[in-house]
Amino acid sequence: MQASTGARLIARLRAERATPPPASAFRIDTARYRDADWLARERQAVLAAPRAVLASTALPVGGCVPYDAPTASALLVRAADGRVRAFRNACRHRATRLVDAPCTAKAMVCPYHGWTYALDGALLHAPHADAFAPLPIVDSHLVELPVDERHGLIWLGTDAAAGFLGDLDADLAALDLAGHVVYRDVRVTRRCNWKLVVEAFLDGYHIRTLHRDSIYRFFLDAASVPERVAPHVRAITARRALDEPAAPLDAPPADLRALATPSLHVFPATTFIIHPDFVSVITVDPTAPDATEYRHAMLVPAARAGEHDHWARSWALIEETVFQREDLWVCEQVQRGLVETDHLRYGALEHAIAWFHAELDARVRA
Repeated sequence: MQASTGARLIARLRAERATPPPASAFRIDTARYRDADWLARERQAVLAAPRAVLASTALPVGGCVPYDAPTASALLVRAADGRVRAFRNACRHRATRLVDAPCTAKAMVCPYHGWTYALDGALLHAPHADAFAPLPIVDSHLVELPVDERHGLIWLGTDAAAGFLGDLDADLAALDLAGHVVYRDVRVTRRCNWKLVVEAFLDGYHIRTLHRDSIYRFFLDAASVPERVAPHVRAITARRALDEPAAPLDAPPADLRALATPSLHVFPATTFIIHPDFVSVITVDPTAPDATEYRHAMLVPAARAGEHDHWARSWALIEETVFQREDLWVCEQVQRGLVETDHLRYGALEHAIAWFHAELDARVRA
């Protein structure tokens, strides 16, 4: 997050703790989390928006990485010219999957019949090509998909990331993710609606209770300031250091993460959580109304990538405990409880969730 933005939100957080602004409670119909027709409309209306799918450092020249998700699948390739391209991961002959695991290669060879493609997607060779006459195969280029590389990340989606990110573009640039590498990542399916996971990362109200035994010792209770950057949300959640007498009134770049944990929600399904010394990139994808594919990549500064013991402890605390055993676990408990009620209720401390649903509903209804 930009230093000036962080300082402004710190000042706003201090002011609002003294005099909380008025905000209205609201309700959401539980059909939004259970209805298959509504999910189909969400897929069509919003889930093709750009999402961060890979760190740039994970795709070297010659790299070929398959990305598979319910609403965004592709073969990501970096050719000799350094440009990232995305293709459908299917041979133009019989649609055989070309790459099944990350690798480096000079060309992509179909394992079924040997059709061979350059890393720019051009067909190089088809055994016994004359057997396909009169069908033309010389122009059998791999089907290219929209892709963008920005701020050390590779984005898949129907729009260019730069225009879609809007005012969050500068916040992401300030993170210097091009200088980060993936320490570890995970991909799991949890039994809950995808929006419940998004809501968990927009909500600073639950920290004292849900995270009592894990990270609450680092944070103040219910001290979070969100800001709508339509269609996205930026926020900071206050750490206990903010109440210490020596805490600076203004937050320069080196101090912001010590005073608060910033987060950026890129609508609809990507969340960045900016921890004191690493960044979590989280994406979610629905597989059913009550099932979500969750991914988390932990990005650490490349210069500190060798600090294995330190990062292992961070992963165990944040991913294995806070995210998996607490946040995702409670999302599943909410999903199980949906059959008992026709609506969920939210308070003023959860109003960023109202912004998310307002944006989602407007796009689905349009």
